[in-house]
Amino acid sequence: MAIASNGMRFSRLTPQDAAIQGAGNRFDVPGGGVLYCCTELEGCYRETLARMRVSPRMRELDEDNENQHMRAGCIPASWRDARRVFQFSLDSAAPFLDVEHQDTWTLLDSELRRHLSEPLDVAAVRGKDRLLTRAIAEWAYTQVDENGVGRYAGVRYVSRTGDYECWAVFEGAPITMSAPPEPIELGDSTLRTVARAFDLTLN
Repeated sequence: MAIASNGMRFSRLTPQDAAIQGAGNRFDVPGGGVLYCCTELEGCYRETLARMRVSPRMRELDEDNENQHMRAGCIPASWRDARRVFQFSLDSAAPFLDVEHQDTWTLLDSELRRHLSEPLDVAAVRGKDRLLTRAIAEWAYTQVDENGVGRYAGVRYVSRTGDYECWAVFEGAPITMSAPPEPIELGDSTLRTVARAFDLTLN
């Protein structure tokens, strides 16, 4: 499942931005699109809303300022109106690179030596170092077989916000829509569960 605005939106990263730590998303690849999705709807909401969480310090400052029009942690209705929930299947024989598995870490320790000061582990692949995670994604994206066909359909990973299975699907993988896109309603119980967990206010 995926949450996106204006149809199925693939994240894109320019070669210039690829070297900037704070640019782009976790498994973006220069020159190619990446579609981020989760197996569970709750994971989709958590991944999408995680960046809207308010730091404890900012929350304290916000509580001291009663004159703000919209307080920190408020999600406007326009956020829901501009997005849809998509369900789709992937018709591909190519596997996903599973960055949660020890065999993958062993492989990448050898392939990405210049990027690694220490062996890969869970902390590394789920950490905030986007230069590292994007190097992993770029390596997978550029692997091809003897016919020039990509060896991987994308990257399988686990959300940093909880035990939710996530997928970074490389552009070109054959996607089939399973159902029409659905609007995000204010009463969506899964959305409200995530909002409560993140201490966000829905509008």
